[in-house]
Amino acid sequence: MKNVKYILAGIMLVTILFQSCEDLNDVETPDFNVTYTNQTIKAGEPIEFKVENAPNFLNFYSGEFSHEYKYRERTKAEGTIYMSFNNAQKWGLGENAKGTLSVHVSSDYDGSGTKEAITQATWTDISDRFNISEAYTYDWTFSGEADITDLDNGGLAYFAIRFYAEKTSLDGHRQPEWRINNFNISRDLDDSGNFLEIFNKAVDNKSGFTSISVDDGVYDWNGHNWYWDSGKKVWRMRSENPRHGNDDWLVTDAINLSIIQPDKGMPLKTYPESLESFTYTYEQPGTYTVTLVGNNTTAYGHKELVKEFTITVTE
Repeated sequence: MKNVKYILAGIMLVTILFQSCEDLNDVETPDFNVTYTNQTIKAGEPIEFKVENAPNFLNFYSGEFSHEYKYRERTKAEGTIYMSFNNAQKWGLGENAKGTLSVHVSSDYDGSGTKEAITQATWTDISDRFNISEAYTYDWTFSGEADITDLDNGGLAYFAIRFYAEKTSLDGHRQPEWRINNFNISRDLDDSGNFLEIFNKAVDNKSGFTSISVDDGVYDWNGHNWYWDSGKKVWRMRSENPRHGNDDWLVTDAINLSIIQPDKGMPLKTYPESLESFTYTYEQPGTYTVTLVGNNTTAYGHKELVKEFTITVTE
């Protein structure tokens, strides 16, 4: 009889322990609350949001263009595609003073980064769509926003900035130095003046490009080839010696012009941070649908709660 009691007690203990482990593995549904100071505010004035019982993770969609929760999964839209960049040069003299910089696009380049791949690919010169600097002062020239919608074939494309200069033994024919930054491709949503990002490389960003030398010269790391100047935050092409030719390409990563970046929220909190309040400032008048997405995520699962409310911003 005692053995039976011990067995029953053991079964009950195992059951309790198993149930406790299950409870520990359960993911709680978020139960946060958000209050704010005023439903109507003025542009340029911060609004404070107070958060009670913040979940493990909390994201904020302001409701402004490109930050709307309803478009968080949107990857395609109608509208004109524009491309632009800043360019500057100096030191070009004689026969090499002009025409050394050009812009190209290819849909059959294989992306390998070799000179053989560059020469074997079909490249279309689209330089005449852009403003290319002729001022030898290092002053930036804005390329203009060139319409490249016709280049969207639904597949991948590569864009390239090419530096090409002929070899010359004559004095007074110095090849110029070129600088490039702020390379941007975006879609004007329904031609409304609201631009959705496709490929955007800001002033301080070198990623998204590959430097490729097609000529057979032997060069320093920062001479006679495109390189990223981390101090000036620009791509530079330096080629002071005119006694050899240069054919150097700065090529983007593969770009699908049909694809846009989904709208993004702003992370407010990650586990295990605490959050009781935050502020946000709207710069433009309008009516905005604010969305907060809270979730508790562990190795055992994911549970989410979405809260939305409307804020009016006046002048």
